[in-house]
Amino acid sequence: MLDLAFNNFTSDRKFGRQFFRALLQEAVEKINLQSGEIEISVNLVGEGKIKALNKKYRNKNKVTDVLSFPLDSNPALKGAIINLGDIFICLPFAKKQAKRENISIEEELSRLSIHGFLHLLGYDHERTEEDRWEMEKLEKKLIEN
Repeated sequence: MLDLAFNNFTSDRKFGRQFFRALLQEAVEKINLQSGEIEISVNLVGEGKIKALNKKYRNKNKVTDVLSFPLDSNPALKGAIINLGDIFICLPFAKKQAKRENISIEEELSRLSIHGFLHLLGYDHERTEEDRWEMEKLEKKLIEN
């Protein structure tokens, strides 16, 4: 079961809690996490907020598409309630990226949400080429219908 906290700090109200909850619930089921309840926070933010978070926590003074903040670097996924952490998605950046890649904003938000979710689970594409390949493969599997 997925408990999703959703916040939209942008003026665009097209995407709400249900879009992200359905997507992430399906991902939780596909991965077959053995927990009673998974808690995740998804936050849609603007460029200023994502840039400030990126600078503060990653020392990168630039806008990015998605940031994840796991609550535990090695979550034990066999408890009653597991709070994985927070995902921040920059909606304006996602829109630009979707347009540049000629895909729908729904596809891009799905990709970014799953990408952030995998980071919460401890996957990291920046460590090695093998890690990057493994994460990309799992992303594709989780996004497929």
